[in-house]
Amino acid sequence: MSLDFVVLGADNAPERTVSLGVDLHKALLVATALQNTQEMQKFHDYYEDVEIGTDVLPALLQDAAILRDRVDYVELSDFLGEFMTLVNFAISQGKALHALAD
Repeated sequence: MSLDFVVLGADNAPERTVSLGVDLHKALLVATALQNTQEMQKFHDYYEDVEIGTDVLPALLQDAAILRDRVDYVELSDFLGEFMTLVNFAISQGKALHALAD
């Protein structure tokens, strides 16, 4: 099971996806709490679907960049890089970002 971050296409099927496993999710939660990155904390529940509207995506991208610059955990840093690419894609397409519990 994973928490999938997706940008949906016109048919509501995932257009682009970045997945996060449960152990990495725990590491993300610790990092977000330590750095007080409010937008990233919206993903606190691994089993809850979340939609992030286009108006919030720039702040979410900023939070992810802060975390990526400050974490020492390579796997988390790699995830954050992929996540940032996904958020940039969502911004460029004018689409929301969804976190879907798989």
